[in-house]
Amino acid sequence: MPRYIDCCSYDDYDRVVRFLLEKRVKIIERDKMKMLVVAELPKSMEDEMSDKIKFDEVVTVGESPL
Repeated sequence: MPRYIDCCSYDDYDRVVRFLLEKRVKIIERDKMKMLVVAELPKSMEDEMSDKIKFDEVVTVGESPL
């Protein structure tokens, strides 16, 4: 199931994309202007992402975009 990752800063968006690419997570769609990434992110990796990345702003992950 695709997960929608909404970022509040371009730096956080870049960090999310870098994390997904490093972990070889399939990115379905990404839009830097909207700061939105849609990926096949397993629930277990959500916690890993938030533990490993120090975000500047709030980053939300859900089944629908904000």
